[in-house]
Amino acid sequence: MARHAHGTRAEYLDAAREEEAAGNTGLASLLAEEAEYCGNAPSENARVMRDFPGGQRRED
Repeated sequence: MARHAHGTRAEYLDAAREEEAAGNTGLASLLAEEAEYCGNAPSENARVMRDFPGGQRRED
């Protein structure tokens, strides 16, 4: 599993699920976006963003 400088993809997704369950959908979406940038396959990235819509992060 690829390791991001601040956490693993799984750690970000776990945190996103916890925040979503707590009603913090904005934070959940941001955490899911971080998971997306942890070196996953494009199809996996698309699945993550489908599960946690609403993100705003874009890299130029």
